[in-house]
Amino acid sequence: MQIEELKKILKGQKPAPRIFLLWGEEAFLKAHYKKQLIELLMPSTMEDLNLFHFNGKGYDLRHVDEAIESLPVMAEGKLLIFTDSMLFKPDGRVGAKAEYREYWLHRFKDIPPYVTILFDESEIDKRSALLKQVDKEGACVEFAYMTEEEMVRWTIRLFGTMGKQIEIADARYLNEITAAGMMAVRREAEKLAAYTGDNPRITRQDIELLVTPETEGRVFEMQSAMLQGDGDRALRLLEELFALKTEPVQILGAIVYNADKLLQTKLLIAEGADKAQIMSKLKISPFAATKFIKDSAKYSVKTLHGFIERLAETDRYIKSNSIENETLLSLLVSELATST
Repeated sequence: MQIEELKKILKGQKPAPRIFLLWGEEAFLKAHYKKQLIELLMPSTMEDLNLFHFNGKGYDLRHVDEAIESLPVMAEGKLLIFTDSMLFKPDGRVGAKAEYREYWLHRFKDIPPYVTILFDESEIDKRSALLKQVDKEGACVEFAYMTEEEMVRWTIRLFGTMGKQIEIADARYLNEITAAGMMAVRREAEKLAAYTGDNPRITRQDIELLVTPETEGRVFEMQSAMLQGDGDRALRLLEELFALKTEPVQILGAIVYNADKLLQTKLLIAEGADKAQIMSKLKISPFAATKFIKDSAKYSVKTLHGFIERLAETDRYIKSNSIENETLLSLLVSELATST
């Protein structure tokens, strides 16, 4: 189901199904529509006895049965909300156990007319048989990241609701240096609006003064400098991360993450994947995808493989060495930048 169809349900233009599944990377948008759905579906009376919350994947199935089978108390219906149940991840190591999947395989076919079930999931597997069953009998809605252009337009509108104006280029810059998603951008926008007070304009200078680029963005720049052999710039960026009290192990982990995504982007492009497919497969924002696509063209697969192998060696060395980690990481960055 598309978001437009969900809007029709919320407006009463379309009947609400008994089962809803919301998922996707855009947590802000998902939370927004979840709130509206709860307002629509929540029993108007005796909320404490007709609204049930189940968190995580270890809930008691007997309590679920009791909640479903018992009649509503002085209300027309009842609502059950499951958060991160991992039900739609068939892999038993990370997803729900087989007994849970088996339970719901049968239960989805037998939901009383007075019960509505809402799943709010951070992760799903689109190959899941249960997902296909819910899609057939209920409503599955994915909240994916918006495109860069959509995010820029949304950011401008967001500042407008705060009585502020921002140039297109500055709205794009704010998105580029902020963690992915609407929620992160909204937090930074609120800080900027408060800081600028009665001044109606948000400038690039305001953003640079108030918004600290997220760690992954700084690491991406440092990684690019390392791969380009610019040791001075790489070390300067590393010192900035140290000044922000970022742990060396965290920095190294972020370098490995970025390098791996860069390699995967390179391989996906070779297979003919477009930007949307890269975003979907790698679970990254459109702004991150643009950076990875642009940078992946600069290096060979062999270079990236070698870079990642040396990072892995350093990771093992850091964990087994008594040398101060900041010193060790600085030596690594310098060495990789001069030999790549």
